[in-house]
Amino acid sequence: MGRVTQFSYRKEDFALFQLDVRCKIICICSLSVAITKADFLHLFVISAALLWLIYRSNLKILIIVKELKYFFFMLFFIVIVRGFTTSGEPISIYKEIYITKEGIIDGAKISWRFLSIMFMGLLFSCSTQSASLKNAVMWFLKPIPFIPEKKRVGVMVSLFVRFLPLIMDKASEVSDAQKSRCSHLQKNPIKRIKNIATPLLQKVFHSADKLIIAMESRCYNANRPEVNEHHFLRSGYEEYFYVGTALLAFFTIFI
Repeated sequence: MGRVTQFSYRKEDFALFQLDVRCKIICICSLSVAITKADFLHLFVISAALLWLIYRSNLKILIIVKELKYFFFMLFFIVIVRGFTTSGEPISIYKEIYITKEGIIDGAKISWRFLSIMFMGLLFSCSTQSASLKNAVMWFLKPIPFIPEKKRVGVMVSLFVRFLPLIMDKASEVSDAQKSRCSHLQKNPIKRIKNIATPLLQKVFHSADKLIIAMESRCYNANRPEVNEHHFLRSGYEEYFYVGTALLAFFTIFI
């Protein structure tokens, strides 16, 4: 039985879930560009705003951390690599092994940026329906010439976002199955990763095949008309989010 992850869509009585999906896409793109210029102070302010949105969205921080444990491992790996590859003041960690202070600071900044973008993706994924996302992508692509398959692009983007909760769910299933076989006692980290990655990829590709068969069995066609195509509902909160995003982006880039 499929389990609901923190990335799965849910319906909550909060302004974020009622926003026009086009507003959410514009806000995410604007903040993502601003985060590339963010320093620690800017990242702290943006993270505080994102954590407040996560709290108001009734998402559980501890569960999020558990589901993203491999992502946090990747962030830690980035910090270590930057510590070894960035020149600066050396810090001895073991005998003749050194890392640099500047590398650790730079790696921490990069990891924090990735984490902020991940939190934005989490909020977007749990508050946006696939059909709304598809229509929004098609709406943005409509004035752009030489893209004849706008509807197909919209479907691909919406399926990509919806597959993220599925991958998290399958990863949790594989991890539980491996623990029941005492695989977590394996001391070789490469074998541990292989024991999780191989069945996970098999499950994900199998789920993708099942989705394709389901769409073909329903005679899906990219050119078929849809009743609610390009139909967007405004909640009235869009202006507040536009202003808040603009202030955060201005603060990050120019201050």
